[in-house]
Amino acid sequence: MGFIKKLFNGVSKVIGGVGAVAGLAGLAGIGGLSATAGLLGAGSSLYGGFAEQKRAKKQAKLARWQASLDAQNSRRNTQRLAGQQRANFAAAGLKIEGSPALLIEETEQLGAEEVNNILYAGDQEAKAYKRAGRNALIGGTLGAGAGFLKGLS
Repeated sequence: MGFIKKLFNGVSKVIGGVGAVAGLAGLAGIGGLSATAGLLGAGSSLYGGFAEQKRAKKQAKLARWQASLDAQNSRRNTQRLAGQQRANFAAAGLKIEGSPALLIEETEQLGAEEVNNILYAGDQEAKAYKRAGRNALIGGTLGAGAGFLKGLS
């Protein structure tokens, strides 16, 4: 947003020290309405790119937060399952060694893998959102450049 303000302040200085909106209105008289529309379109395109990037950053943060909640639930479920297995073996009169211990250990390992997969998927989703936001910013910047050049012609 600071960049847009600097851009319009720079435009107003070039035009003669009047405000950016008044300067753009002056351009309407100098270069016609299409020039003003092109410059306003450029600003709009640039603003849209910044807004989309901001939204994408929020979505990325939300995706990571959701993944951490899902991972926490998965850990809890794995702990519950391992505890239930221990209780079942104890109720059957088996000691937690040998095959029962291996089964509980395997349950805990699979649970840890599931947690890692959940966190990895959340991270990948967040990166995809950020990449989309970056692309929107680039597209907005390119659109602003095209609108600016169109306004000059």
